[in-house]
Amino acid sequence: MNTTFIDHDLYRQILQSMPIACVDVAIVAEGRVLLVRRKDDPAKGQWWVPGGRVRKGETLKEAAHRKALEEVGIPCHVGPIIHTDETIFPDGPYGVDIHSINTCFFLYPEAKANQIQLDEHHEDAKWVDTIDSDLHPYVRLCLTGAGLK
Repeated sequence: MNTTFIDHDLYRQILQSMPIACVDVAIVAEGRVLLVRRKDDPAKGQWWVPGGRVRKGETLKEAAHRKALEEVGIPCHVGPIIHTDETIFPDGPYGVDIHSINTCFFLYPEAKANQIQLDEHHEDAKWVDTIDSDLHPYVRLCLTGAGLK
């Protein structure tokens, strides 16, 4: 698997030219789903399900497992895909619109999820058991797929 990051100028060109493959994770524990507040564009300041880019050579399930560990520090079992969609944001990095193709997985912690360890890209986390109408439509559909109402 390639874990090398590409040059910023090249990444900007890629963002201008094509959609990015991403996974998101609906971590479910005790009937609640974990949301994180984003510190970076796109969707800065919004509550979101953890997730991000898929690396070359990495399966979607492997990416989902990795994102749960990297973003919130919770080792999880990866369940089924619960939603697939795309998001388009005008406020991406480097001043470029972001178009991503997102696959959201149902995950559940390998052990009790007592401690959340946020990465540097998130400023807060919360467990929710209902779907707030203020959430982004994509996030609401992921929460619906995870069984919330």
